[in-house]
Amino acid sequence: MNLKKIKINNNIYRLYFKKGVFEPTATTNFLISSFIKRNKKISNKKILDLGCGSGIVSIIINDKLENNIFYASDLSKNSIVCCDKNFKKFKIKGIIKNGSLFKPWTDKKFDYIINDISGISSVLSKKSNWFKNVPADTGEDGTKLTIQVIKDSKKRLTKKGKLYLPLISLCNNDKVIKIAKLFFKNIKITSENRWFLPKELEKNKKLLEKLKKQNKINFEYKFGKFICSTRILELKN
Repeated sequence: MNLKKIKINNNIYRLYFKKGVFEPTATTNFLISSFIKRNKKISNKKILDLGCGSGIVSIIINDKLENNIFYASDLSKNSIVCCDKNFKKFKIKGIIKNGSLFKPWTDKKFDYIINDISGISSVLSKKSNWFKNVPADTGEDGTKLTIQVIKDSKKRLTKKGKLYLPLISLCNNDKVIKIAKLFFKNIKITSENRWFLPKELEKNKKLLEKLKKQNKINFEYKFGKFICSTRILELKN
């Protein structure tokens, strides 16, 4: 287990990591920032960090929004070990469990669920540096895990509970939105960010064009650059 410096929202945090533990990306940063902006005054709320990895989402939110109760879970046992170590380091009041998606929480309901589980095409995730030694069984259109979270979270939220998740253009956005509308009455896009595709993915131009033609992903191509987007969804009962 090693300590690593992680920069989030211009702040540096030193966190414990082991092999196979997901390291925060720009999407993680954007998700956390968007959640905090939307919920500046919350207190005494139950917050589930789904796919917690190192526990970074809970750690930052706890740093900015005090007096909430955190729950964290991940399929990776190494993630649970690191999350526990980091929670103790940052003195976070929380419960941490090992398991897939909502399986550890069948008897719980939450005021907020924050999902930072992979949501890009599995074909592309294997070629990127975002998921080194981390399983990302998302399907070719990148929606498998996101849709499962949307379906299952309905039962795990309180009456006024909210689900937050990133919707990246490297998955079938239309499919995700269509499913979300079947389960939630109120759907908002709270933030949007556009970014250039990393170099390790840029070189897969034929594959990218093929996936776009099949409506599995989307992007713009301008000035010799692939332009993608991340939108933060807020789903409310």
